[in-house]
Amino acid sequence: MGIYTKTGDKGSTGNLLGERISKASNFIDLQGSIDEVNSHIGYLNALISKNEIIDEKEKEHITNLIIDIQNALFNMGVEISMNFTKIKISKENVGILEKEIDRMASIMPIQRKFILYSGSEEGTYAHVIRSVVRRAERVFVKYLIEKEVSEYPESYLYINRLSDFMFTLSRFLNFLQNKPETIMKEWV
Repeated sequence: MGIYTKTGDKGSTGNLLGERISKASNFIDLQGSIDEVNSHIGYLNALISKNEIIDEKEKEHITNLIIDIQNALFNMGVEISMNFTKIKISKENVGILEKEIDRMASIMPIQRKFILYSGSEEGTYAHVIRSVVRRAERVFVKYLIEKEVSEYPESYLYINRLSDFMFTLSRFLNFLQNKPETIMKEWV
């Protein structure tokens, strides 16, 4: 398979249904946003993998979970590219994120104040990803509104939950590395 096809040289691309779509469309914006999230998550996994402070068993659990998330995002791209005619993301996928959020939250101290996005390199980068996921979520909503869907698909719920997961993961990574959270100072 060649790397370049030249079929997009005039500003359009194809989806998995064989339709030509403008690269300026909400569809492409959504696919690009999901791709951006996925690449950031891959980089976070590289940071976590080389970390020497995090317990090996916990590190393996997190890195395997991140690989599952990356697979889910690729499958989400397929689902979107097939115009939701083939569903790839299920309630169970969303439930896995919720279970992991609950697991991490049960291990850490309760958050009682607003925090700044700080701490370890891995923890801070997880917050960068959280903000990129939030942008992808906004693009997803625009796309669904344009498509006039009556019910949001599980893949949208997955993206929504993924930002919550990244927030919790950030705090958890800081907790595992004994990096204190910086509390927001209220200005008068």
